[in-house]
Amino acid sequence: MGDTETVVREGALPTLARDLGRTARFQALAAAVGAGILVGAVGLGLYGWFGTRSVPAGAEVGIFAVLASLLGGLVLAIAVGAWFTGRARTVDLWSTHHRWELGATAAVVLALVVLGAMSWSKHLPSRYTTLRAEWPYFAQLTTAVGATVSVAVGSILVLPLIFHMGVARTIGRRTSTAAVVVGLVVAAAAGVLAVRAGDDSVNVDHRTVPHTRIPATADRFGTEAFRLRLPPLNNRPEATGRAVIPAGTGFLVIGIEGLRAYDGATGEPRWHYVRRPQSGTRTLRLDRDSVFTSADGAVVTTRWSGPSGFERITTFDAVTGHLLWTSADDTDFTSDDPEQSARLVAAPAAETLIVETDSDVKGYDPRTASRRWLTPITDGDCRPTRIGTVASENAVYRLLRCGDSTWRVVAIDTGTGHVVGHRDLPRTRSHEPRLTLLHNTVLIDLWSPDHDTHLLLTEPDQLATTPIRTSGGPFAAAVDGSDILVGRFDPTTRRFHVDSTTVDNSTTTPVPTMAPSDPNNGTVQILTDEILSLEYHTSLRLSRWPRRNPASPTVLPIESTCRPEATQPTLLPAPSSILVICQNNEEIGDATLDIIGYH
Repeated sequence: MGDTETVVREGALPTLARDLGRTARFQALAAAVGAGILVGAVGLGLYGWFGTRSVPAGAEVGIFAVLASLLGGLVLAIAVGAWFTGRARTVDLWSTHHRWELGATAAVVLALVVLGAMSWSKHLPSRYTTLRAEWPYFAQLTTAVGATVSVAVGSILVLPLIFHMGVARTIGRRTSTAAVVVGLVVAAAAGVLAVRAGDDSVNVDHRTVPHTRIPATADRFGTEAFRLRLPPLNNRPEATGRAVIPAGTGFLVIGIEGLRAYDGATGEPRWHYVRRPQSGTRTLRLDRDSVFTSADGAVVTTRWSGPSGFERITTFDAVTGHLLWTSADDTDFTSDDPEQSARLVAAPAAETLIVETDSDVKGYDPRTASRRWLTPITDGDCRPTRIGTVASENAVYRLLRCGDSTWRVVAIDTGTGHVVGHRDLPRTRSHEPRLTLLHNTVLIDLWSPDHDTHLLLTEPDQLATTPIRTSGGPFAAAVDGSDILVGRFDPTTRRFHVDSTTVDNSTTTPVPTMAPSDPNNGTVQILTDEILSLEYHTSLRLSRWPRRNPASPTVLPIESTCRPEATQPTLLPAPSSILVICQNNEEIGDATLDIIGYH
């Protein structure tokens, strides 16, 4: 037999007391455990609501953290009230007592129905599975789902108590307290698992090193110091095509999986930041064309791309590999453009991180993401274009379209954000300008079908006055801008040749046997005392001309197994070494990367 209360009288009519039933003590224990789970669920929901970062993909699941916090708090309040009400009674009557119990029960059932209906309408189980497989882990998802499940479990456990509050009298205070603690422990364990499940660092292999001095960039081609052959990323075509840039104490190798830093003097690995695939899929891919360094090479900023246009900016100390900030942090960079994608501008000679949108150009401290300046660039009838913006040491150069007849190049000081110059150029349908950075020299190419025309400048105050040149195509420049290599076509011989000249075209010296090159392919470098040109036909060879008197070159064969398919081997001055870089067999997805260092 279960616990039974006696018959009591209300006035002249008897009122029957409710039988507590055989399982009353188990119901009371379950309710106490459920109350502890509800406390943890509400805490986890509040953490998911206020303590986690929202991502675009998490907008639909973030509402569940709010829902779990509010509904969990409501059910918990009802459960606590039911507990103390039941313990305060001496008997449970079928009349007034049970009507209150039915109302409280209906409220909890309604909360469960709302939770279930929302989960069904938002396809929560399948949505959770999809986001876990296709997006980087984020705590808002896991904590919201964990809180929702915990609220549902806790609500179900306290329902028998709320339906019959008298069961609270069947266990003592110590037993009920122990049961609540059990519930809290279960909720805490679930909360820890939810938070850890949302920690994206489990998908990252990140190694850092101590700080050290950044050596000077090599300015001469010496003897071979090291040779690296980096294996293919995998056998899939999308994994090919790594880039190499100077940074930190040497150079960075950039692939879709992440960054690997090497020492420029020895070629030894230093630090790395590599994302592992989630369930065999790379949810975030590093954009190899959007990795930018600061002027001193001490900071590197990267852009990662994910599904549905999702992007993440991540910045590292290029010497140690330590993470400095990301676009998920609360910084000026994030708050300035929360709804639109800001485009990073390559500015390897500038001490400012340059970012552009369709309406303005901004400068940030690359180490802290604090904004230094903001400059609107729309002006009357002038509108921005998507033609590549470039940035030298002293200025950002951006192209505007003004009406139907004019191109305008605007120069913005990289230190202050002030507009320090502009140049209007005639606009025709047969061409549009192209801006290219040759180290710290800006080339504004005004190519037309009739002839080559261009402007060259090293300082923004030259923009308004530098003459338009109508012959030759510049393709390489010295770091200080003192010398420019220009390819020219001789109509008499019907052949191309190369001249070494200056920005103001005051002197011109032929460079024998050199062939003009594309400004962006990195095969020609002007060092302090010599000019280097890397060539590949059936094998690698390096031609070297004295810079001050470029007579016949010295040709140096380079022993290498380099067999490129889609890329041209390149030269890269880096701290401590000049690098010869060859990407092998890129088109077939089995691409080793050869790097040879000379100093």
